[in-house]
Amino acid sequence: MKTIKTLTDGTIHLTAPVMIPGAKDCDWVNGEPPLTVEQIREFAKSYEKYQFIDHEHGLTRDGNKIGVPVDSFLLTEDTTMTTLDGSLKSYPRGSWFVTSHITQPEAIETALGGGYTGYSASVFTKSRADEYLTALKSKPDTPLPCSCKDVSSSGNSLIKDVPDPVVLSVSLVRSPCLHDSLFCEVNGDIMENQEDVKSLKSKVLSAMGMTEEAEVLALKSEVADMQATLEQLKKDFNDALKTLQEEFTKTLTEALTPVEEEEPAEAEAETEAEAQAEKSMEEPVKEEEEDETEEEEEVETEEPVAEKGESKAEPVHDNLSAEKSKPVNIYEIMGKNPDGTRKK
Repeated sequence: MKTIKTLTDGTIHLTAPVMIPGAKDCDWVNGEPPLTVEQIREFAKSYEKYQFIDHEHGLTRDGNKIGVPVDSFLLTEDTTMTTLDGSLKSYPRGSWFVTSHITQPEAIETALGGGYTGYSASVFTKSRADEYLTALKSKPDTPLPCSCKDVSSSGNSLIKDVPDPVVLSVSLVRSPCLHDSLFCEVNGDIMENQEDVKSLKSKVLSAMGMTEEAEVLALKSEVADMQATLEQLKKDFNDALKTLQEEFTKTLTEALTPVEEEEPAEAEAETEAEAQAEKSMEEPVKEEEEDETEEEEEVETEEPVAEKGESKAEPVHDNLSAEKSKPVNIYEIMGKNPDGTRKK
């Protein structure tokens, strides 16, 4: 069968759509609406965490895993493929395909014998799916959580009624509830042109041996460190701002404070000293004026005394000589009276 690829070790690869946008499944008559492209994208992303392959939805009953997914992609355009029965089937853009590597001998034999024809998704509430994930990763004898009716398959609850739904496993089934979910022949050209659901981040984490949960914890630690650093920076900034404000207030207050006036005693002493200096400068002038007045008076009061027998009258020429020989008065030269006023 061309839709089943047998490997050299006897194991097989199977490819089929898991969800098809707008397609009606067997529960449509019970009120299950067709899924949208965006809903399918979210389901495909949720499956990256769990990645279980089982048969006939038996994982939650017996924990029996028959293989692993090796590829998961969304069609980027409408694509025609050859199905299990040899017919051509066109699948719309947004259809979610999975290629599984089946390793369990019984499942391989059933598939080669035509016992499986396609896939069916097991949809659980995320919290319940996480419980199964923990149990299935622990020891084989660990009891599984209760297999309540929150799994999407014929006869169980509808996908639309499952809160916070995720895809826990993809089952190989004899009769898919989604009738067009048939094994297909997919060539390399088609595979290369499709959108790989597994993100680059998931691939890098897988290569590093990290899970998304570990990455989340690492990111939370980094965020906590960044918040602590931010708080310290805020504190340092506020302290620096407070110091700057205090310095500015101090400087401004000093600049606006008026200079205190000198003490009255000091001002009075200074005024007295200035008056004394002015007085000392005026005294020599007054003394000089007094000396000159006294001298002038002496000159004016002195008269020659005639000797006995001599006439008081002097010859004219003698009078001229006498005039010339009289002391010269500075005020007369200046044409002023002794009090400093100009002579009339």
